[in-house]
Amino acid sequence: MEHARVLSPARRRDLRSAVKRVADLLDNEPSAIVLDLGTIGERLAGINLSTARLTAKRFANIRSDFLAAVRASGKLRLASAGKQALSPAWVALFVSLAGRRAHIGLSRLARYASARGISPGDVDDEVIAGFILAVREGSLHRKPKALHRQVTLIWNEAARDPKLRLRPVTVATSRKPPMRIAWASLPASFRRDVDNHLSWCGGADPFAANARSRSMEPTTLRLRRDQIHAAVSALVASGVKPANISSLAEVLTPENFKRILRQRLEAGGSENAFNHDMGATLVQIAQEWVKVDATALTELKRLFGKVPPRAIGLTKKNKQFLRQFDDPRALRRLVALPDRLWSEVRRDSNPNFRTLAKAQAALAIATLIYMPLRLQNLARLAFGTHLFVRGGSGAISTLELSRNEVKNKTELAYDIPPHVVKMLIEYRERIAPRLIGHRPTQLFVRLDGALKSPQTVAWLIRSHVQKRTGIVLTSHQFRHLGAKVLLDAEPGAFETARQLLGQKNLKTTVNFYAGIDSRRAARHQQHLIEKAIAALPPLRPQTKSLPPASY
Repeated sequence: MEHARVLSPARRRDLRSAVKRVADLLDNEPSAIVLDLGTIGERLAGINLSTARLTAKRFANIRSDFLAAVRASGKLRLASAGKQALSPAWVALFVSLAGRRAHIGLSRLARYASARGISPGDVDDEVIAGFILAVREGSLHRKPKALHRQVTLIWNEAARDPKLRLRPVTVATSRKPPMRIAWASLPASFRRDVDNHLSWCGGADPFAANARSRSMEPTTLRLRRDQIHAAVSALVASGVKPANISSLAEVLTPENFKRILRQRLEAGGSENAFNHDMGATLVQIAQEWVKVDATALTELKRLFGKVPPRAIGLTKKNKQFLRQFDDPRALRRLVALPDRLWSEVRRDSNPNFRTLAKAQAALAIATLIYMPLRLQNLARLAFGTHLFVRGGSGAISTLELSRNEVKNKTELAYDIPPHVVKMLIEYRERIAPRLIGHRPTQLFVRLDGALKSPQTVAWLIRSHVQKRTGIVLTSHQFRHLGAKVLLDAEPGAFETARQLLGQKNLKTTVNFYAGIDSRRAARHQQHLIEKAIAALPPLRPQTKSLPPASY
C-alpha cells in the first residue's frame, strides 16, 4: 500500500483482514474487487449479519477498516477520516436551528459544504446532488437514497423559517412513477359502471332478478377491481384517450381487448399469471355483465386463447426460496426463532409497542411453522372463535376455521403444539393485557386494541425472519415450506400435503409440488444405486493382457 509505511504493523494487519473479510462477503478475491464504493456499499448493505455470523459492532468495524484501507492505498481520493471543521456560516446556522433532528440530520451536509466553501444560503438542488454523489463515491453509506430523502426533508423544514434565508430544495423520493392511470382521471360514467358491476358481483341484492348465482368474497372483489384498473391502464397506454372509455363495454370490444392483451404481454413477459387471470376475468365480465353478442364473445375467447397460460408448478421465485432450505441449518434457525423472540419479550423490563410486535411476530411464525394458514386467516385469528387453548396437563388445544372463512370453502382444524399453547396463554393472560389494558379477543391487535391489517402481520413475519435468521420468507411461502418438509420425509404423500394445506383438489397439490417429490425420488434412486453397487463383489484385477493391435 502507498502510505503503508506510516501504519503500524498491527494496523496494517487489521486493514488486510478487513479487505479479505469484505472480499469473502462479496464472494470474490480481494484483487478482483472493482473499487466502486457505491456498488460495494449497496452489496454490503444487503448482507444479513445472522447468516454471516457477525455482530453489528464487528460489521461496523470491518466497514470502517475497509474504508481506511482504501484511503491508505491512495487508489481513491476520499474525504479525511476526521470530521471537517464547520465554516462560521454553518456554525451560525446550527446555533439558530432548534432540536437534535436538524443538527444530526444536516451535519454531514454541513461538513461537505464547509470543505468546499459553500454557505447555507447557496444550497440548492445542485449542491444536494453533489453531496449525495460524494457520499456514494467516497463512503460505504448503507442507504444513500434514504439519506438523500432525509436531508432534503430536514432542510425544507429549516427553510420554512424566513429568518434563516434558506432556499427550499426538491424532496428526493425512491418511489417509481405510477404504472397505472389515476382512477379519478377516468370518466365518471366508467367508474359508476365498475362500481355497479362490483356491487352486483358482491351480491348486494341477492333477490334481484339479475342477481349473480354466486357472490364473490371481498378479497376477490378487490382483485377484480385491480384487474380492471390494470386493463384500462394498458388500454390508455396503447393510445386510447381516457375520455373515450365511458363504460366496461368500451373496454371489451374485440379491438380494445386486443390492445390490452398486446400491451400487457409486451410489458410483462409471456408466462405471467396476472395477465392470464386478468384476461379470463375480462372475458367473464363481457359475458356476464356487458352481455356481448355471440360473435364478439367468440372473438374475445379466441384472442384470450393467444395469452400464454400460467406455468404449472412453483414459480421461479418460490423455487429459489425453497433452495434456502437445502441447508438443514436454515430450517433449524427458523424453528428456533419463535423461542428466541419469546425469551426477549419475557425479559423486557419496559415493554412498549415494539414488545407487542415482537410477541406477535413470534406467535405468527410459530403458528405458520406447524399450521401453514393463508395470511387472511392468520391475521383474523381470535380466541374462542378460532383458537381454543387449554392449559391443563394432557389437554388438547386446537385451531379451527369454518368453511365460510377459508378461500376454497374447506373446513380446517389443527392441534396446536404444547409449546405454542403456552406462548398463546401467556400472551393472552399477561403480555398483551400489560400493554393494551385488557385481555385481547384477537391475536394481532394494536395498542389501542384495534385489529392489525394482514399487510402489517405479513411485514412483521418477513422482517423478523430475514433480520434474525437471514432467510427470505413471506407468510405464504410457509405453505410451500410445509409441503417440502412433508414430501422430503414421505415421497408421494400428496394427499397428506393436500390436507395439511387445506387444498380442495389433489391435482393442484401434485402440480405445485411434483418438482419437490421428483428431487426426493432422484435422491432415493441414487441411494439405491450406491447400495446395489456396494453389495456386489469387488472387481477382479485384469491379469490377461490384451492381444497386440494389428495394423
